Amino acid sequence: MTASELDEFLFRYTTSELRHLQEERPTLSRRYRFIPTVEYAGREIYLFHFTSLMEDRHVCVNKESRFTYIPEHIHTVIELVYVYAGECTQVIDGRRLTMGQGDICLLDTNVPHSVEYLDRGDIVITIEMQREYLTQGFLQRLGNNGIINGFLINALSLNAVHDQYLLFRKQEENPIHSIVQSLLCEYYAPQICSDKMVDAYMVLLFCEILRQYRSQAFSSLPNVRWKIVDILEYIENNYLTATLQTTARHFGFHPNYLSACIKRETGRTFKELLILQRMYQASFYLTNTAMPVYEIAAKVGYDNLGFFYKKFEEIYKVKPAAYRAGWSERRG
Repeated sequence: MTASELDEFLFRYTTSELRHLQEERPTLSRRYRFIPTVEYAGREIYLFHFTSLMEDRHVCVNKESRFTYIPEHIHTVIELVYVYAGECTQVIDGRRLTMGQGDICLLDTNVPHSVEYLDRGDIVITIEMQREYLTQGFLQRLGNNGIINGFLINALSLNAVHDQYLLFRKQEENPIHSIVQSLLCEYYAPQICSDKMVDAYMVLLFCEILRQYRSQAFSSLPNVRWKIVDILEYIENNYLTATLQTTARHFGFHPNYLSACIKRETGRTFKELLILQRMYQASFYLTNTAMPVYEIAAKVGYDNLGFFYKKFEEIYKVKPAAYRAGWSERRG
């Protein structure tokens, strides 16, 4: 499927859309007869499980029906809303949010929201994913990008819980639209290895979202917070030799002040971040080299092999050899 074929496919009227066009006023799709409802803050709303649709896949892609609306509902999964064309107005827990072409909204689980009437030119794509896919599983797919990406992904998830949604406005010269197009082509016209291609495009999509999030969240904030990514980058680059004292001296802070700031911004201590970065590096060596585990432990700064095993298993929940074997099986 080419990009032009995809456009033709997305704008073509579905059976549901043709039925809505024949109705005198916008009505709910018939599928809502079979969707359960729950009580939320004293009102009855729909509950979308996606259990059967996501039984054997990481993500579920859907084009929302036009000429109708989506009533208030919650998801048991995380939802990414992408405005492929036109616009879309959501009401998220009582707050009205209008999105234009190229905008992305990331909605956390159990956030009540509805979508207002979609017209002829409004093509809205939703991508549902399990929370684990966005956090632990997705971080592993990004490979050895260390504590910066770990911090940003967790920030995405934590902010989504706190703020209920994250909005990313369309950026100039941003490749997100072409990435979404490629993802949709693989999803709607599957070929051999299409599931792996979809997974790969999801990685590319979230890499771009992470870049935008980093720019939005840290470009103009005052004092230490805007420097936190720089501090994490310093730890990534100097994880073998960095100490709290040398890092504080590098950035011109008192060690106690830096320690408190790191804990407040990341939820982790300096020592925990240092160990985490060493384990990320070890995981890279395990999946990309044939080095024995004891050599990898020494290479990331551990003479005590028992301590290395203990910390690795705390983070990845498996022993190093099992971690390596698991990656080898997935690569097939």
